[in-house]
Amino acid sequence: MKHLDNLTIHRFRGLRDLTLQDLGQINILVGGNNSGKTSVLEAISTYCRPLDPLEWLNTSWRREIKYSRKPRLDALKWLFPQNKEEEEEQLDFNQMETHVSGNGKFSVRESRAIYQEFDGVELSEDDEIQSSEDIGFDNTLRGAEIELKAILSDSPNELSEYFEIWENERLTNRRIRSDAMLSVDTVTPFSHRIEQSQVGLLSEAIFQRFKPEVIKLLQVMDSGIIDLVILSHGGNRSSLYIDHKQVGISPLSSFGDGVRRLLFIALTLTKVRGGVLLIDEIETAIHTEALRSSFTWIVQWCKQMNVQLFATTHSLEAIDAILDASDSDTDLVLYRLEKQESQTKAVRIERERLQRLREDLGQEVRV
Repeated sequence: MKHLDNLTIHRFRGLRDLTLQDLGQINILVGGNNSGKTSVLEAISTYCRPLDPLEWLNTSWRREIKYSRKPRLDALKWLFPQNKEEEEEQLDFNQMETHVSGNGKFSVRESRAIYQEFDGVELSEDDEIQSSEDIGFDNTLRGAEIELKAILSDSPNELSEYFEIWENERLTNRRIRSDAMLSVDTVTPFSHRIEQSQVGLLSEAIFQRFKPEVIKLLQVMDSGIIDLVILSHGGNRSSLYIDHKQVGISPLSSFGDGVRRLLFIALTLTKVRGGVLLIDEIETAIHTEALRSSFTWIVQWCKQMNVQLFATTHSLEAIDAILDASDSDTDLVLYRLEKQESQTKAVRIERERLQRLREDLGQEVRV
């Protein structure tokens, strides 16, 4: 039994009643543009930590990093279905709900989140309001209450947490229930460019004596890489440096996106040992010639660390490389997402059939 064996996304963003049956340890999501591949990763992320407000906020925020950032409240709101057909099921116009269910070794069976918008008034300690006419438009703030719910396999009672978020304000109250939590993290197409987050991740990899394996992966992209070091120059905050045969010790930022992305994937894999790793556009920044070697490393360590992988791709080269990187014992499944009117369906292709379609028949399997 895997962490997640089956998953149904009843309502989440634009997805409705999408079922992923008989999940593998390595799961590849393909489909046309706007078919919901990234939304599936987001639904899994929140399902693995259904009562953690910060996971919901981080999930909603990941798409906004590469664009002009919208307010956190707006980003969070768009995790919830905006379809007109949902309105009849809502108690009022501003209330929306997500719903995901599944089974496997992970104890959570259902995850629900209810989003309710409201307006409030910002007051200082000296403010006194005598009547509603004293409230000006400048004092009005938009906020939302989110109720998070989870049903566990070993408990008949529904667990729930509440939190509030106001526009342009950070979340301050946060509680995490360890009985409804599976280690999970997401690698986006651009998260490897946030260098400072990798310092702590490398420190953890060093404690786990995993740094030599990380360096082996980086050498797939650049055979001259000798070591990874954390240095502080001139009293500034610590940064990552690479010791290289030709150029000596150089900052990570001086290397290409391929090296930086593989480093981030390797360090994040270490972080989610015994959990779930989500990679959006797994082929991003990796040269075609390095795909097979890179994916061989990733598949190998997902197995050894008991990590269940979910990855999206647009690339046939990436699909073929993952096939080459796996063997007959690899629990590999490809899901092709197909939009059908108001629903999205998933066509499941197990490894043996996928290999036959690609190697023997040369068929297109993405759309």
